Amino acid sequence: MKLSLKILREAILQEIILESTAPDESVASAIYQAIIDSKFWEMAHNENDVDLVDKATWSTPAIETLMDALNASASNLGTDLYFLLSVTDDELYTLGPNDEYNGYPNNWMMRGQYRGPERGKHIVWLEFRPYSDEYSMDDLDSTELSKIISRTINHELVHYNQLKKQAESKGISEEEAWEELMNDPKQLSKSGTQEDYLSLHNEIDAFAYEAAEQLLDTHTPDEALALIKRQDSDLTGIVGRYRKTLKDDRKSLEKFLVKLYTNIKKMESGS
Repeated sequence: MKLSLKILREAILQEIILESTAPDESVASAIYQAIIDSKFWEMAHNENDVDLVDKATWSTPAIETLMDALNASASNLGTDLYFLLSVTDDELYTLGPNDEYNGYPNNWMMRGQYRGPERGKHIVWLEFRPYSDEYSMDDLDSTELSKIISRTINHELVHYNQLKKQAESKGISEEEAWEELMNDPKQLSKSGTQEDYLSLHNEIDAFAYEAAEQLLDTHTPDEALALIKRQDSDLTGIVGRYRKTLKDDRKSLEKFLVKLYTNIKKMESGS
């Protein structure tokens, strides 16, 4: 089925800049630097290093080091963010060569989640995969690993800023806004399908920002803009995921592509 990209083309031709929630640039930059400076990847992270750090949380020395660095940065920035990091103890997700999820060697991430406000802090949870005995540190590009983690955090910071905007616009507390969000089918998928999840407006915002960063890590802005105009089902990354998953939901796909275009243009201009 040929996909009409009329909305995207109009945005590009007229340079329409639509509102798109994004993380604070100074916060995102400082957090990325904290990841780099921590050198957490030099600490133990083998599957045999996974251990309980409290009654319900598994971790490794590497991820504990990273968590400390992220929270120190969040505190120094004067934010109300708190990073909660853990490591899966499910051996099915241990990272090694020939990884079926295509994570080897640089993607240690398993998932991220913004968990809302709790006792005055906004919780961002990240879960990681440990690596196997066959994992070679010589294969690791620590900069790429750090960028993947940074992009995941920035995705969750979009949700964090969305929540704050909603609380402010409605004149309610952030805790009340969170309760409303958790019961809003327009912001939280009830079906659990990928199509439903990726078409949520708040996820379109977050994934469009993450996708822009992902593209600009390996392409110039002009190259990135050319890529998103292609009706290419073989594209990888977040853009490819959206094209494949929402191929029958033209309206949601076009919203994502316009938001993606907006973010690339903003990042290009530094605004």
